[in-house]
Amino acid sequence: MLFKRKSNITALNENEMMLGEQRVKIEKLTIAKWRELFAVIDKLPGLIVQILSAPQDDFYAYVVAGLDIAFEEVAQIVSVLTGLDADYIEHNVGVDELFEYVSKTVKRNRLEDVVKNVKSLLPTAK
Repeated sequence: MLFKRKSNITALNENEMMLGEQRVKIEKLTIAKWRELFAVIDKLPGLIVQILSAPQDDFYAYVVAGLDIAFEEVAQIVSVLTGLDADYIEHNVGVDELFEYVSKTVKRNRLEDVVKNVKSLLPTAK
């Protein structure tokens, strides 16, 4: 048989994906994991604010410049979430895979709902 598949390869479940050649889980974010994440988040909040407040004509230039600066930090974030070495991520994982992993993590942990719930707990301005 020319095209026989290896039988030791197992399918990925909905909370797993491949980053480079490594299988990783999309984990639930615990309080301890949040603390680890905030220890590595440095430049991203400021970059996001700059991009969102960029003049419309220069928006894409700001995005490209911001991505260049943010890649190292995104690799660190994914490293914390997956346990993979940041150097491995930088040299073996595609940008598409990085952002897919972050997107799946946001969805798995319902972070949009978390933000809404936290916002609803804050006092409203009068």
